[in-house]
Amino acid sequence: MLPLAFVLFIGILDFGRVFYTAMTVSHAARAGVQYGAQDNIKSGDFPGMEQAARTAAGDVTPLPTMTAGRYCLCKDGTGSCGCTPGTDGCSTGSGCLASCPSDAPRVYVCVKADKVFTTLFPYPGVPHTTHLVRTAIMRAQ
Repeated sequence: MLPLAFVLFIGILDFGRVFYTAMTVSHAARAGVQYGAQDNIKSGDFPGMEQAARTAAGDVTPLPTMTAGRYCLCKDGTGSCGCTPGTDGCSTGSGCLASCPSDAPRVYVCVKADKVFTTLFPYPGVPHTTHLVRTAIMRAQ
């Protein structure tokens, strides 16, 4: 009975680790996007957003891969479509700044956190690695 209880305990411990890591990766993406959403200047500070996300994920080793980006939308919803981390959809040459008919475009930032989680032991019927990807998007102030 004791070996079965030990295996069950290790399995519960491992599943707790994957859920904790997923929550930490989500929190890191949100922290990075909150940094970039403070104002329009910080919305273009991709290294700053990525560093804020890394700092928030401090106790997860190895650290998740962080990628920041931004995009613009006009008030009517037209403009660059969606956030592609690692790109600047609001740069001067993107055409977004001049495409809005009446108002200034709304700037959105995104941070993508990406981590591969590995279980302690291979379990039958359960993948040994899990790809955790979280993306947070927020409108800049």
